[in-house]
This record gives sequence, C-alpha cells and structure tokens, in this order.
Amino acid sequence: MEELELRQYWHIIRRHWMIVIGIPIVAIIVSGILSFFVIRPQYEADTTLLVNQSQTSAEQAGLQYDSIMANQALVNTYSAIIKSASIEENVLQQLNLPYTVAQLDKMITVSSPTQSQVIDVKVIGPSEAQAVSIANALATDFQKRAARLMDVENVQIVDRAVNQPGAKPVKPNKKLNLAIALILGLLVGIGIAFLLEYLDNRIRSAEDAQRLLELPVLGTISDYSLER
Repeated sequence: MEELELRQYWHIIRRHWMIVIGIPIVAIIVSGILSFFVIRPQYEADTTLLVNQSQTSAEQAGLQYDSIMANQALVNTYSAIIKSASIEENVLQQLNLPYTVAQLDKMITVSSPTQSQVIDVKVIGPSEAQAVSIANALATDFQKRAARLMDVENVQIVDRAVNQPGAKPVKPNKKLNLAIALILGLLVGIGIAFLLEYLDNRIRSAEDAQRLLELPVLGTISDYSLER
C-alpha cells in the first residue's frame, strides 16, 4: 500500500514535471538577478573595547571579584551609550555621512561576548572604508565621552577596525540565496503539482477509475484508428 502511494506521488510529479522543474529555475534566476545586480553589497568592520576600572594595589588584592562584576555591569551601560543618539549624530557630522541617526543606528551592532569586559562594535556599510571609519569614530568618541561622563578613564581600544585586502561583502550571501531559492522553488512547484492533481477530477486510467469509484475494472478499450 505504501509502495503504491509512493508510486502515485511519483506519477503526479512526472505528470506535472514542467511546473516542478520550471518554478525552481525561475526562482533561481530571480534570486541570482537580485543577489548579483540589484542588492547592494554590504561590508563589515568591527572594533574591540575593553572596560577595566583603574584600581590601587590594595583594591586589587581585596576586591578583585567585585571589581570584575562591576566592570561587567558597566558593559551594559556602555553598550547603550555607544548607540546613543548624541554619539551617532557626532559621528555623522564628523564623517559627513549622508545618513540619519536612525539609519546609522541600524548599521551598528554592540555586543559583549560571554558577558565579559569586552565590548565588540560591529558596523555594516556599503563600503569597507566607510564601515571602518564609522567603527573607529564610534570607539574614539565613546572613549572620550566615557571619561567625561563617568569621570573615569577605564575604556581602552584593544583592536581598531582596519581595511582588509580583498575583503568580501557579508551581504548578500549569494550562494545561500540561490540555495534557498532552489529549495523554496521545489516546494512551491511540488505543492502546485499536487494542488492541480487534487483539483483535476478527470479519470485518466483504469487505476483512477478503480480508486475513485471503488469498483473492480472489468475491462478496458484500447485506442485505435480506422484505416481506409
């Protein structure tokens, strides 16, 4: 019974093979056009900051654990300050960028790996040079403001963003887009094939008659042509 159902599924796919094959091909072509010619490439640059409060030797001996916990708590505060409107607006004016504060904010991602004292600032932009400039400007401006606002100099720039030779864009992921288009195209094509088969109530073969009418087939009439 299961073998019969699988055979029926295969016959349905074979009967509508143009749809099953055609839709994935169209999907790949459209995805390729969008990925290679329409979607603008985006490049990523990142800089790393370290939050570390200055301490005396006595504090280091007695309050080391508490200091680490305090530094980790400051990371969350500093992450919010980095993406503040005042810093982003200052970066826009400094670099003379054609963005609004809201647009620049979407380009910036601030994270703290494994809740450590390290802050990672990532910037995605239309060119690597621009992304690098924004990342470094954010780090420098934040370092100055942190010293002024928090009245402590506990932010160090560990790694500055740099231009990488032969850097490749992080978006769009062309291979991934094509693979997704292929999979979705196959699913849609097969789905349409089964939908058409479900809506088609014509009897095409003795098997169809037996399955739909639930009656045994006594005989069939073959096609023939009259010759004069």
